[in-house]
Amino acid sequence: MARRKVSAGELQKIKKRREIKERKNKLMAEQEELDDGSIKEYDVCAICDDGGSVTCCDGVCQRAFHLADSDSEDDSEEHDDCREKLGLTLEQAKMIISTEEGFICKNCQYKQHQCFACGLLGSSDDTSSQPEVFQCEQDDCAHFYHPKCIAQLLYPDSEEAVHFEIEVAAAREKFTCPMHECIVCKSPEDMTDKSMQFAVCRRCPTVYHRKCLPSQIIFKSRRGPNGLQRAWEDILPGRVLIFCMKHKIVRELKTPERNHIIFPEANELPVPTTLEGTPMEQDVPEETEAHHEPPSCEETQPPPPAASNQNQCSCSSRPLTFAPSSLYTKPYPGSCGWIDDWD
Repeated sequence: MARRKVSAGELQKIKKRREIKERKNKLMAEQEELDDGSIKEYDVCAICDDGGSVTCCDGVCQRAFHLADSDSEDDSEEHDDCREKLGLTLEQAKMIISTEEGFICKNCQYKQHQCFACGLLGSSDDTSSQPEVFQCEQDDCAHFYHPKCIAQLLYPDSEEAVHFEIEVAAAREKFTCPMHECIVCKSPEDMTDKSMQFAVCRRCPTVYHRKCLPSQIIFKSRRGPNGLQRAWEDILPGRVLIFCMKHKIVRELKTPERNHIIFPEANELPVPTTLEGTPMEQDVPEETEAHHEPPSCEETQPPPPAASNQNQCSCSSRPLTFAPSSLYTKPYPGSCGWIDDWD
């Protein structure tokens, strides 16, 4: 079950996060009111990248998930895969929706979150002596990063990255992650100017302004080897959702494979293991066929190979990852490359 009793202190934190979420929804909806006078919420499921009836996690991740639609059995069946990845039965999901106790995903419940750069799980428990991933300081962001990953993203090929990594790891330095400026022009978002609104990748910290979007990231499918849709502007108001060119699109899903989110298990101790990632791949064609079901987070992973001295990272499982090549002297880890690999 994803429901649990919470302390008074945790209730205060949940209340604050809900207030942040409400402000964010109101801003994105531009104060649009529904027939009943309520403000429409705009969220996208973190697993399938689709909208609809979603339930927001009251933890620090600020994500939303498809659990079940109490008004439509068809909708709940359509998103069964999302609910199953959360480890919930349909009855449990409906119970969560029908109560006001809140929903906490396993990542927030066990304080194990994925680094948004490399995709590996790490302890986010800031009360422990050695947290492994740290959260962007922007209230409406909620992405986590390893100190080394965020240091190399913010200070690529710079000696300052080493000092910054040490300061983040020691919790002496907060940071704003790359999700808050355009990767091309390095400018922030301007919601009042459509051309300056953000187009945000759903799989990695890659953000463009509308005017800076590469021509390969298209809004409508067309003929040709790179003709699958990669951008959607009708899901969130004032925001474009994209899959950047480093992620293969599965034709049947119209998204990349949906194995990008890893949930910790209750019987797993938060003790990190070291592993060596798979070699980086070069750019690959975006169209691929789904020959098998995406691996479930419940499946048992084979034991990882021993890590080299140069390629180590704390984690509890091996997901597909999107680490920049500049992070490591040897290819590590990942299957999709990074924006700085472009020709």
